[in-house]
Amino acid sequence: MRLLTGCLLAALGLQPSAPTDVPFRAVEVQRDWGVVYAVRVADVNADGRLDIVAINPSQLAWFENPSWQRHVIVDGAVPRDHVTIAAHDIDGDGRVEIALGAGWNPRNTSSGGDLFLATRREPGGRDPWVVTPIGAEPTLHRIRWAMLDGRARLVVTPLHGRGTAPPTWDGVGARVFALTPPAGSSATAWTSEVIDDTRHILHNFLVDDFDGRGGDELVTASREGLTLLTRTSDGAWSRRLLAEGAPGEVAMGRVGSRRVFGTIEPWHGTAVVSYVKGTDRWARTVMDDSITGGHAVAWADFDGDGDDELVAGWRDGAYGLARYRVGTDGRVRDRQVIDRGVAVEDLVVADLNADGRPDIVAGGRATGNIRLFINERRGR
Repeated sequence: MRLLTGCLLAALGLQPSAPTDVPFRAVEVQRDWGVVYAVRVADVNADGRLDIVAINPSQLAWFENPSWQRHVIVDGAVPRDHVTIAAHDIDGDGRVEIALGAGWNPRNTSSGGDLFLATRREPGGRDPWVVTPIGAEPTLHRIRWAMLDGRARLVVTPLHGRGTAPPTWDGVGARVFALTPPAGSSATAWTSEVIDDTRHILHNFLVDDFDGRGGDELVTASREGLTLLTRTSDGAWSRRLLAEGAPGEVAMGRVGSRRVFGTIEPWHGTAVVSYVKGTDRWARTVMDDSITGGHAVAWADFDGDGDDELVAGWRDGAYGLARYRVGTDGRVRDRQVIDRGVAVEDLVVADLNADGRPDIVAGGRATGNIRLFINERRGR
């Protein structure tokens, strides 16, 4: 019977589940929406449940948990080709604001890259959201909120330095900067602080209390490798290269007592890579070199064993989404292909149904869909 089942699965082009696989139930949140450039989660309607926030080239929308009804926030009101979003309750009133990067053009390094803030009005108004410009940076590509000096600030990274050009993009590096929201009723403008301008092809970055000092640091993934940017005691910013390489995506998890980076290399690349801190450097291990157009990574303890696993998505060729169990040495223990129905442009991990297990939301490029993967492993 087992042999017959195996032959049937093979005939269907499927793989039998391994003992270490985590069962996921796929939910199609949105179909035929165009390129889904980014997906995030936030409690948009303040009902205690995480909703999905996403963008396509012309719309910013949120999808209400658990019905996943779509609510459009922006529809053509700002320049086309939305590229990045970040949600945060800036003023503590219980309603999230959503920062939106638009006007995406990776080859225009002299203008464009418009940044907006969508703010929710009091309930009952004719227009529930107001959208205001807050800045601009050519080739603006990624934004994230970070706690810097005890305040939430919006960190902005472009892909390229101003005035640079293909194929090398040499010259000044990408201008990493932090925007501080206005404080107090008399302040109206956001203030800006440049953090670094030395990295090239800076495709993504992460925010983490890397040094355990109670505030956030930044780790950039660029042509130079993984770089740590830290605020020093005198208020300046220091730069330290953690690992060489050419990563385009970066996320950090914990396996045992060790921190492990997961990356895609190079940008839009073909390899899923881990970095584990050794005695004098972070050791690099290629875990999978069979993907095409890698574009998203995240860590979480999906199987409940106390260690994080890496999920990675890719958008080209035989696109898909996979989960990797990783050892403390950074080597892959096994690989689980979760899905082949999303050409993954972006993904985010969160507990969407409040059952204590991390789920996955993925947005597709060629497939134009948003898919939620509910973690259905047994036990807590």
